[in-house]
Amino acid sequence: MPTPYNMAFACLGCRKSFKREFDLADGCPGQLVCPECGGPAYNFGRHFKAPRKNDLKQWEKVAYLFEHGFRFQKIRPTRDSLESVPYPDTLAAAKEFVETYKAYALKPISDE
Repeated sequence: MPTPYNMAFACLGCRKSFKREFDLADGCPGQLVCPECGGPAYNFGRHFKAPRKNDLKQWEKVAYLFEHGFRFQKIRPTRDSLESVPYPDTLAAAKEFVETYKAYALKPISDE
């Protein structure tokens, strides 16, 4: 029997974050409708921890990473390693992170 996973979704417009349970064997949407504002809430995966709603600098960093294909997926640059690269703490570090790990960026989510 497949195991359901809680996936984190976040709206970059109103900074609302929420989780939904999915069976990965059935697929998982790239976005849902934000229950707060009705805009798009994007799938940031199982490992995303949303910043506080009023932490605008952290949300700016999250938006920057998202726009460059990073949705808090695990990045393991060493083959067969279980160690993953930590995500950056600041926007300045995120810019360096995007450049360093651009080969691991995901394709943009198309409007569904």
